[in-house]
Amino acid sequence: MSYSLLRSAWVSLVILSLASSCTTTVHLEALAPASVPMPPALQRIATANRILPDSRRDKFFDVLEGIFTGEGPMVDRAGAEACVLSTGEALMRNSPRFRVTPANLQLVGRTREFFLPPMAPDYVRRVCRTSQVDGLVVLEAFDSDMQVQKRQEERVIKEKDKPDRKVMVTVVHMDMRIVSGFRTYGPEGLVVDQARQEDHLGWTSEGATYQAALAGLPAPERCIREVALRIGDQYARRIAPSYVPLSRNIYTRAKKNAHMQQARQCVQATDWDQAAARWQQAARNLNHVVAGRAFYNLAVYEEMNNHLPEAIDYARKAAYTCQMRPAIAYLRVLQDRQQAAHIVQNQMAGSQTK
Repeated sequence: MSYSLLRSAWVSLVILSLASSCTTTVHLEALAPASVPMPPALQRIATANRILPDSRRDKFFDVLEGIFTGEGPMVDRAGAEACVLSTGEALMRNSPRFRVTPANLQLVGRTREFFLPPMAPDYVRRVCRTSQVDGLVVLEAFDSDMQVQKRQEERVIKEKDKPDRKVMVTVVHMDMRIVSGFRTYGPEGLVVDQARQEDHLGWTSEGATYQAALAGLPAPERCIREVALRIGDQYARRIAPSYVPLSRNIYTRAKKNAHMQQARQCVQATDWDQAAARWQQAARNLNHVVAGRAFYNLAVYEEMNNHLPEAIDYARKAAYTCQMRPAIAYLRVLQDRQQAAHIVQNQMAGSQTK
């Protein structure tokens, strides 16, 4: 493989837990398969926004909608631009699958219809030639909906040297929902993926009055942007293998074993190779608790170095030879990771490491 399924440079250690526990946690990243595989010929892509108003009538309705919903004029347009930008950044930052052009194309074509018909293949191919890419990831639908609810709640006010008193406050909750539509066009100018996505976030504030509570909420345009960024990231992960965070526990103590204690000091110094050497010695111990924890740690060490077959072998020894229950669950996790790695390898066929 010409790329790594694990960015081992991003392995970090939570040292604080060493002082009060027999385990500590390491964090790492691994590539998770895309939900939808893309054609191998699709290597260079550009992102595009296709929902810009194409007439004065559409611009008028955008402003009118913003006024009636309270979101403010043209906030959907700003949210759509944030969504497209987020998609391109996520593809560049979280995945080595594509080479992404830094330019975000603006393709005029919006009507009042929510999801536009696909673009003509000849037009797509012409845009790709001009942009020197193989395909396009296009946002073709975007709509936001803001709902605000209010309720009265009782609060107890505590003051020094005074009796408690009860006051009524107004609590407001704002929910921002976005529905979007993406299409990805391949080298032939045809749609290779289409997805309607929906997401939402909520914010709560309270105050003495309804207006005071509203004042504590973030501006609607900021809320739309936050949801839009999430949706863009979600679509990027749909079409490209992307890095996801993982966490693993390692054992730092076992029956006061000297090798485990020495390994613990190596871990504190993030000297993983020396820690692994100590765990190899501890794994020879006749006590199954000591050996099991050492084998378990060696499995984590091999996973950190992206040696999944070796990690699985050590996890099996911890699970079956040493009868270590946590190792049985970890073995299943490693086997799932190995299967996912095979899928990622197929999805990455022909791509180049960034």
